Amino acid sequence: MGREQPHGPFTCWAELIHDPSLGPLRVFLCRALGGLSPRAWDALLEPEDQPLLSWAYLDGLEVTGCVGPNTGWLPAHLLVSVAAPDEDGREPTSLVAAMPLYVKLHSDGEWVFDLDWASWAAAHGVAYYPKLVSAVPFNPVGGARLLTLPSLSEAQRASLRDLLLRLVLVLAKNIGCTSTHLLFVRSPPEPHMDAHGFLRRSQEQYHFLNAGFRSFDDYLAGLRSRRRSTICRERRALAAAGIQVRSYRGLMGHADAVAEGRDSVLPFSKEQLDVVFDAYVGTSRRYTGELPYLNRAFFHLCAQRLGTRLELVLAHDREGEVVGCAWNLLSDTRRFGRYWGELRHLPFLHFEVCYYHSIASCIAEGRAVFEPGHGGEHKLIRGFTPVLTHSAHHFFSDELREPIGQFLVAEQQWVRASCEVARGHASFHRPLSSPSSDVRGNEPGEE
Repeated sequence: MGREQPHGPFTCWAELIHDPSLGPLRVFLCRALGGLSPRAWDALLEPEDQPLLSWAYLDGLEVTGCVGPNTGWLPAHLLVSVAAPDEDGREPTSLVAAMPLYVKLHSDGEWVFDLDWASWAAAHGVAYYPKLVSAVPFNPVGGARLLTLPSLSEAQRASLRDLLLRLVLVLAKNIGCTSTHLLFVRSPPEPHMDAHGFLRRSQEQYHFLNAGFRSFDDYLAGLRSRRRSTICRERRALAAAGIQVRSYRGLMGHADAVAEGRDSVLPFSKEQLDVVFDAYVGTSRRYTGELPYLNRAFFHLCAQRLGTRLELVLAHDREGEVVGCAWNLLSDTRRFGRYWGELRHLPFLHFEVCYYHSIASCIAEGRAVFEPGHGGEHKLIRGFTPVLTHSAHHFFSDELREPIGQFLVAEQQWVRASCEVARGHASFHRPLSSPSSDVRGNEPGEE
């Protein structure tokens, strides 16, 4: 491995690898997804990997400069293709596996927080950066990290996932990285990770699990009386203030702007998208003092590319002015709450725009899960359920591996205990199990 044949954004990085069932394979290092066929990349995705792992989204981050030079996120994606006898090996053709990868020079925008590890390493004179990270930049959302063609047999896909794990470790060493990190991997984590020396880590999030609710009132009826009263009181206060909240999907004027034929969902305009972006910037500056990770160009490119998978939630006052908003993404069965902002502070506005409205939409549309983002124990009292998210970490140096491994053993016990305590304080009369459409297959609090 390590042979380089530069050609555009691709490097034919590995000699031919023979797979018993697939035949000879070539491995490529991809520095820009723009050179790759969108159809070839998206063919590797499961339905629940849309839209965050789609070519449209990941390439959009690159072409708008959200990742790339001067961001600390340098694309270094692994691609595996079947090698035809007459190929010259300059670029991938029949893609069968891939791994979204970034060389990281810091830990910003990952949401699996390792700054304590980096600080410990610096204090002991041990290099921590650069590191190689597989993730969707800036998103604490679970999904596949070892992408394989779904039409292959499970045995072939398992073999390719194992190959990707071996390749990513070799790549990390070859380019001088201290470690490899797979963040927010789909549950249960790939069993081959243990064999390759990855350390597992779990963290707690809060998701809305749609247990077959027929309506928002049905959902409220399942809550404990005090929780139900709190939600009803908050929603009544906003209604009395004349606040109306609606969903908008698909950019106005585009062929796919009609949002699933529902009268309650309208397309959004470029002007509305700009309002949401400005509010997103304002929220970031208010709470962090910094500009956010994403730029206006990326918001507009997503609107052009993602169709009705991009949802804006807008709250208007009696005069029709936007007072709060959210920027969500939709898979076939999940809603992902990503960004929010307020243009005027109103009590309970955040809860309505970011939680209750989306819960009601999930119920009405039959979506199985709503992931509102990372952290926030206040979600627990508003009908969300604690679940575990997963990551995997491989360190080449024993100076890093041994102390971090010991820390993870202790942390795992604390996280599991915290999750169990949270489940005991959940808002529902009885614990909810993940719905059958939860492709990650994890019961709340279980790995």
